[in-house]
Amino acid sequence: LIHFIKRMNKMLLIEILAALLLSCGLVSSDQILRDACGQDRVKLGDWFVAHGSPDLILDPVPQYVGSVDEDPYADPENPPDDPNTRGFCAMQWSEETNEAGLRKYWLKNFPNETAAQHEDYFITHKGHCGACSYIQDLGVYIRQNLTSATRECGILGSLSHNLMRNCLLDLGFSLPCVTIWEWNILNTKAECFAVCVWSYITNEPFNKPDGSLNDCLQCDEDKSGPNFKFFAGRTRRNSGITSSIYRPPDTIYNMEHCYWYGDL
Repeated sequence: LIHFIKRMNKMLLIEILAALLLSCGLVSSDQILRDACGQDRVKLGDWFVAHGSPDLILDPVPQYVGSVDEDPYADPENPPDDPNTRGFCAMQWSEETNEAGLRKYWLKNFPNETAAQHEDYFITHKGHCGACSYIQDLGVYIRQNLTSATRECGILGSLSHNLMRNCLLDLGFSLPCVTIWEWNILNTKAECFAVCVWSYITNEPFNKPDGSLNDCLQCDEDKSGPNFKFFAGRTRRNSGITSSIYRPPDTIYNMEHCYWYGDL
């Protein structure tokens, strides 16, 4: 109990210090959260995109890694129960390469960080591996702010499914990750259309003055979020990556992605 109290006090002090530094303009949110490992986030993200495609994955492939071919929102029993809600998805580079000389890699689920480190794996995000756990998708998340970009892809989806898919692919996402993004966008359109159209027309801020989400984002969070988080595996928050949407610091897993090889 004493250890827990000391740990919570330390976390609180860190959050207070971070808030003071941010409010004074002395550091950016990217500097507070060390996800980019001190590197230029665009350069690091580009490297992960170029070196982390799905065709570099080695067997055995974790259960939910791959395309989401059926609409998860069509089954009211989804998302499935997660047997290990405190687990981690981790990666390890292989010495095996493809024809272009890119190293292949494994993704694997672990019950905790210690177990992953014991097998020389790098944690790539909190939670189980899924359709967006590829290192390519990490690169997309880490190199750019996606909130407005993915919303624009959703608007294109009102005109054509192919336009929406091509928009998401143009952002750099792997095809498996695109599939769960598509289902998410379509479900949010069905469940939150009116409130989100108004939010877009009025250019409503992502957060209300009290820090809570605007009504569109809250609808998406409630109606589409649980299935997206489960089947995608990776999200920005569980990968330690901030966005233009304010989230409480304790909802963002504080980690760094320092597992490139060679030169950036």
